[in-house]
Amino acid sequence: MNTRHVPDLEHCQELDRLCKEKGIVVPETEFYWYAHRSMEDNTLIEWKIKESKCGSKESVPAPLVSELGEWLPETVFQTKEDGMFMLRVCEKEIATKIGNVTEANARQSMLLYLIREDIITKL
Repeated sequence: MNTRHVPDLEHCQELDRLCKEKGIVVPETEFYWYAHRSMEDNTLIEWKIKESKCGSKESVPAPLVSELGEWLPETVFQTKEDGMFMLRVCEKEIATKIGNVTEANARQSMLLYLIREDIITKL
């Protein structure tokens, strides 16, 4: 799987944390980040992307770009000015992060901002 189609682990963990903190239910996603642990001593080896949730306690939703687009409510973008405002907010959020700027990370940053500021309260 091409990981550019889902936000990076840091963005996904932040979404998971914020939603739990604010009582927002994250819809089922097609992919999840999973903690891959050593069979010998149970130490964390790496995080991997897998399709569907398969019961791991250490999993974080990894929404596809298309899923993120569906989660952003149309009411946030009432006018062209609203859309431009959100894009500027998104750029500011991304500028403060270190790492890969992908469409998935950009959409996730926008969603995180909207949740953090209580502009949206459900997905």
